[in-house]
Amino acid sequence: MSKLVKYFGVNYRKGDCIFREGDPADVMYMIHKGKVQISKGSGSFNENIRILGEGEFIGEMAVINSMPRSATAVAAEDCILIKMDRESFNETVQKNHEFSVSVIKLLSERLRETDELLMGYVKKDRVQSLYVVLLEGMLAAGKRDGSGRWSLVRRDAFVNTAAGRLHWDGSDVRSVIEEILATGKAAIKRDREGSEWLAVSLP
Repeated sequence: MSKLVKYFGVNYRKGDCIFREGDPADVMYMIHKGKVQISKGSGSFNENIRILGEGEFIGEMAVINSMPRSATAVAAEDCILIKMDRESFNETVQKNHEFSVSVIKLLSERLRETDELLMGYVKKDRVQSLYVVLLEGMLAAGKRDGSGRWSLVRRDAFVNTAAGRLHWDGSDVRSVIEEILATGKAAIKRDREGSEWLAVSLP
């Protein structure tokens, strides 16, 4: 690794911007010393994603697909980074077994992280989609309970309505209803006959 630092090492002070989201990308970096903060967005919409440390890579997709930077990287402390363009990266992969293994591990981990994020977004989107349909149902046909604190729709009828609106199976609607109930955004109320109603608290 000392040879890589000798030939490709660059220094950044704490607070230095290494690259910004949307910048053209033609080089990647391996963190030799220090930590780097990765974030997306800007201003009040800025979201810190992760802090990377020694031995980890940043901007590696630049040497794979040359797409613009998908995030911003800022030195969280004084850093020494190993900077490589596609040509030097390919050459190092061929000649340095330790580096090659590190790259393979990195890409496997990033793929797993991406899969987990996508699953999280899909799950969140399903909950939000059904909750919107539930609120629409409350506005269109909801009934107030005796206390006047809750708007109600019959659970079985809503499952059928939502399945048609969202083109889901009834089992999927029922499953996501349970997720909504778990968040506390809705509750189950039972009438005197034991029928179940979905309830949303009124402001």
